[in-house]
Amino acid sequence: MKTGFLITARMKSTRLPRKVLLPLHGREIIRWMIERLKLCECLDEIVICTSTNAQDDVLEFVAREEAVGCFRGSEEDVLRRLCDAAAAFGLDYAVNVTADTPLVSLEYIGRTVSAYERTGADLVRAMDLPHGFYCYGLRVAALERVCQIKKSEHTEVWGRYFTESGLFEVVDLPVDESCRRDYRLTLDYPEDYEFFRRVFDHFGHDAYRASMAEIIAFLDANPEVVKINAHCEALYQKRWESQNRIEV
Repeated sequence: MKTGFLITARMKSTRLPRKVLLPLHGREIIRWMIERLKLCECLDEIVICTSTNAQDDVLEFVAREEAVGCFRGSEEDVLRRLCDAAAAFGLDYAVNVTADTPLVSLEYIGRTVSAYERTGADLVRAMDLPHGFYCYGLRVAALERVCQIKKSEHTEVWGRYFTESGLFEVVDLPVDESCRRDYRLTLDYPEDYEFFRRVFDHFGHDAYRASMAEIIAFLDANPEVVKINAHCEALYQKRWESQNRIEV
């Protein structure tokens, strides 16, 4: 089985322009994410999945410099882009998250792949983790099936195709009680960037190596850091809910 991590990335953000290229300790955020993913032994490939729009040329440049794959496909049809990327790199199984979560949990990437190997599920997720730690495990054959039946080409939000169509097996991973925190580790707003600056200031150049437990312990001990972007989650959820009205 060939497993790859597909990083969904674009340069179109308006709330925080060029967010995945913002610097932290001398390196862009997406490069820190790639460094983190390279620590994960269960991955055979790391692929930046971006669009054919010229504004995303810089992401292909980053992929070349970091010696990872790059796939350029549909601007709006994220599912099709992921599906075509998986095919281009010969993947049987794909783990996916967006490029604005540079501290995605390495532990749960491994658990996601292991859960698929045990169950053969079409979608594996751990949604009870703090936002920014979780990822999505996708059986590529199921991803191809979704692309055959979907009714829209605007698929930035795509989870309901798996959870509400009745056609796919979904496994929700149990989450350790210590991980059930209302912490936000994703980058959409200026406050999120300040949050990550504080986290990286604490861990320094080894931030990309920090375990989920170490990051949570730091946040537990520093509630003033958590408060920086805590209000942003409600803004994000409101936007996500408005985008999640799709036909299945």
